[in-house]
Amino acid sequence: MEAMQSLAREHRLILRTLEAFEAYLGYVEATIAVDRFDLHRFVAFFRDFCGLNHHDKEETLLFPALLEVGLGWNLDPLSRLRREHDQEQYLMQSLEHSALQGEAWSADERQHFLNIAKEFIAFQRSHVRFENTEVYPRAERLSETTRARLTRDVERFDDAMRVRNDRLVELSEILTRAYALNERSACEGANRMARFSARQS
Repeated sequence: MEAMQSLAREHRLILRTLEAFEAYLGYVEATIAVDRFDLHRFVAFFRDFCGLNHHDKEETLLFPALLEVGLGWNLDPLSRLRREHDQEQYLMQSLEHSALQGEAWSADERQHFLNIAKEFIAFQRSHVRFENTEVYPRAERLSETTRARLTRDVERFDDAMRVRNDRLVELSEILTRAYALNERSACEGANRMARFSARQS
């Protein structure tokens, strides 16, 4: 698969997982019992797939290639994207801290978590939108040689990470099935929550 198509496909996976995470937050906000371990799963996906996989490919493979079409490494948009990657890491650490709390949240802790999580979702959507509209289209001006090299490098990166990334994609699919925002999934999610609550009583 061509490099930019591969990166765009990863954006779609990230956005689908964000939708599922938003549905998870709906349960938390309504104080409906949820599996707290699912929060660990969401954090693991966003930390490992977005940070260790997707952003690493962008910064080490895509961004250097874009220098060919006149983008400056220390100028926007590449400078902005690297700052946003750092900001996302900060938000992710805050989410991970909430996930690691062993006891039930107090009302204040729940609200603090929701505030961070909602900020993270809004931030991620804005970040993906900026890349899709302001950065990825610049790759269309790359020479054929550079595009071929970029595709080859992305394929090698993916091959090296295939086992881990396949597990992360599977994790995303599990979370999306459990929390996707549609009527069937909402029903399945409600049944799942009911079974979880029954186990706790």
